[in-house]
Amino acid sequence: MSDFEELLARVRACPPDQKQRIFAEIRDDILIHELERGFGVRAEVILEAISRATDLTQRGVRGVIAETVFVLDIIPTLADWRDDPPVGDLSYDACMCKDNHRVRIQVKMQRRIRGEPMMQRGSYVVEVQRTRGGEREGVKTRPYRYGEFDLIAVCMQASTHDWHAFMHASASDLVPDAGDPTIIKTLQPVPSHTAKHEGIWTNDLRAALERFTGRANP
Repeated sequence: MSDFEELLARVRACPPDQKQRIFAEIRDDILIHELERGFGVRAEVILEAISRATDLTQRGVRGVIAETVFVLDIIPTLADWRDDPPVGDLSYDACMCKDNHRVRIQVKMQRRIRGEPMMQRGSYVVEVQRTRGGEREGVKTRPYRYGEFDLIAVCMQASTHDWHAFMHASASDLVPDAGDPTIIKTLQPVPSHTAKHEGIWTNDLRAALERFTGRANP
């Protein structure tokens, strides 16, 4: 065993409080993430800023985490599909390609209310609309319209405590707005992640992709 490996073994054998002291001693020499250099502040300060932020801001951060987990950890599990990252401010967060199929995916978080999973008529809920409101030529731009994305992937972390637990559905199957059938209703019911396939929903990304592409090319 080399001196370095022996040092690592001794550190790993230390109790948590001693490991924390060791980390504190060497923290100034460690760059945890490149964002520290970009922002010019330590990661601990960034995390503290998030913890002090409003619920709306923290919801946005959770949404970005869900999107990142989906792109970095979920998409690569399907080796026969290719990731085609979107560029710009688009109506979808990820895009997957296979042969002549291109599937645009919107990633959302399961809705919370006061820190707990929101329930509506016995179902969990996802909020399907943009974070920011606005109008363009008199038309509200916050709601999503059918055709803006193909698949929705809902991170069920609020109820499962697992960032890798997603439910998927084709956008065309989502409930329409009562006042305008071209708009996707804001609050959509989502079953528990334990339900592998329930109605329009599935916790299997491959199954959701095959369902969508099967309809696109009957």
